[in-house]
Amino acid sequence: MRVIRGNQRTLGVGARLDALARLVATAEGRLPAPALEPAREVLRRAAARFGMSAEHTVVILGGATGVGKSSLFNALVGIGLSPVAVRRPTTTQAIACVWEADRLAEARPLLDRLGVETRRQLTRDSALDRSPVRDPLGGLVLVDLPDHDSAVREHQVEVDQAVGLADVLVWVTDPQKYADASWHDRYLKALAHHADIMLIVLNQIDRLPAEAVAECTADLARLVEQDGLTGIPVIAVSARTREGLDELRRALTKRVSGRRAAADRLAADVDRVAERLSTLLVNPSAPEQDDGAASVSDAARAEVMDGLRAAAGVASLADAVSERIASRGEAAVSTPLRALSFLREFGAGGASAAAPRGASRRSLDGSSGGSLRELIRAVADPVGEAPAPVPVDRAALDTVLSRLADAATAALPPDWGRALRAQITGSRRKVADRIDAALAAGEIDARPPARHILVRTGHAALLALTALFAALCFVPGFPYPLGIALAALALLGSVVLDFTARRAARRSAVAAGQVAVGQLSVELAAVAQDELFGPIAEELSRYRSALTDFKAVRDG
Repeated sequence: MRVIRGNQRTLGVGARLDALARLVATAEGRLPAPALEPAREVLRRAAARFGMSAEHTVVILGGATGVGKSSLFNALVGIGLSPVAVRRPTTTQAIACVWEADRLAEARPLLDRLGVETRRQLTRDSALDRSPVRDPLGGLVLVDLPDHDSAVREHQVEVDQAVGLADVLVWVTDPQKYADASWHDRYLKALAHHADIMLIVLNQIDRLPAEAVAECTADLARLVEQDGLTGIPVIAVSARTREGLDELRRALTKRVSGRRAAADRLAADVDRVAERLSTLLVNPSAPEQDDGAASVSDAARAEVMDGLRAAAGVASLADAVSERIASRGEAAVSTPLRALSFLREFGAGGASAAAPRGASRRSLDGSSGGSLRELIRAVADPVGEAPAPVPVDRAALDTVLSRLADAATAALPPDWGRALRAQITGSRRKVADRIDAALAAGEIDARPPARHILVRTGHAALLALTALFAALCFVPGFPYPLGIALAALALLGSVVLDFTARRAARRSAVAAGQVAVGQLSVELAAVAQDELFGPIAEELSRYRSALTDFKAVRDG
């Protein structure tokens, strides 16, 4: 809602109201709806008031039964418009007087807004009004309200509505009722921000000894100041003798002639709302934030990434992938002599354990690659007896998100922090699904290195030479010792080639494991940015924007 400004005089409060409108929109869903309702009500009132006459000032006379409101109303008007009586209550319905008869139609929307019936919307028509010199109170709309302590519930509702909408509040009391706790607690203390648009009138001073008037007025001023209304004028008058009436007229003239009362009233309303919102938007335990980019700290990001890697099992991923690839690579470059039981036992403590007894041939030589998840599953169960997926550790992920929420909400006020925490912890399933998808989608080339063909060819050649030299031992005339020596050397060459090639295959497998870790780390970083860091930064920026608007609302 953008406030419609009436004229140039309202620009100051208009800017604050615009900031308040932005603040309400930004805080929607972050702060409790009931906490934002007073701000929305102020915006609605402002839009309505700025759409009405800026040349009129609505002044209400409020007070308890018997304090002389109606007598004071008639004394100010100069005509007996409001009935005066002794019995309770005196004023049963609000009555209004518009100071200039020819401007009644212009003022009617203001009175309709207060609930003043049309037949009780009157004008002050006197010789002064017909004078070419305008009355200093021209533009005044004076309203005599029912008694705020009336036993009739409807009267109290009417008073409360008028108090919330009037431009200027004039509270009338008398020497007997000025200390009434219900009046002070219900109205004066609640309107502590509205001192600039308020007057206190001590009526019926003609009933006091002359020397007691100043004492009574000072005591009332002291009570009003205790209510939080510092510097508010307390005017002693007598509607019957008209004593002090000129001072009251001057005070009213000051507020009416400036045509700023409506804006001042709204400014006071904004002050009151700002005070209420302060506890919801400002975290007193957090340092004042600068205007830089809102984001998660580098330390918190590093901790989150470590936690995500742990939840995804990245720490064991390198070993798992390396073991899977090594089993294929070592099988591809092993000497056929490993088929002999004594060589299998000889290498059982080494990398050949990656090809356990009973392993299917497909598990070693089948596919040429696969996803990270398939490779890890194959290591855990090479014979395919437990095809369950490798899930993300949900408990570990919960811990990561909880710690991230702690870091992200540390500088936020409680309500906004709870909203952000719910957003972060509520992303668990989506984050887990994204990590699972990264495991499933990441492709690793598990094929043995191309050199395995050369190694196999070397094994075949060396074993063929071994057989050839062994056969030559049985050829007449061929030196037997030489044949045995050459056969042994060829056989030893195959064994040396086996260990050398297997070691190279394991080094390649370790490197492939690191590639897998790097690949998944990149995917995890993307997940963290898309699902965690990015949304958190947006929310922190949203809060920063709300805080900026709040400062504009509070400080003007």
